[in-house]
Amino acid sequence: LTEKGPFYPPQVKKIQELVQHGPLPEDKLQHLKSIVNEFTNTFALSVQEVRPVDFIKFHVDIPKDTIFPLKVNQRLLTQAQKEYYLSLLDEFEAAGILRLIRSDEVRAVHPTILAQKAH
Repeated sequence: LTEKGPFYPPQVKKIQELVQHGPLPEDKLQHLKSIVNEFTNTFALSVQEVRPVDFIKFHVDIPKDTIFPLKVNQRLLTQAQKEYYLSLLDEFEAAGILRLIRSDEVRAVHPTILAQKAH
């Protein structure tokens, strides 16, 4: 959808469908929709739509002598977690957000915990 621009009507409609809100009076609902319409270009329907920016740089000031763990104790994923996680990693790799590296390129590791949302 984004090939035709962020304000392409089907794109705006899809974003409005995905914005979650509680019950609202009609005037507030229309106000919310107008805000979503106005700022549609700030929403992304997929990770491929996110683009890098050049006006801000992220820098972490880590002392040179800091030693990070290079091995993490793996935990088995459930089948549902594995399907979700591996497809997400593939999507991130396709979008250029992450890349595969060799084991000798690892500088730090940390376990990823997939937690269920509290409902």
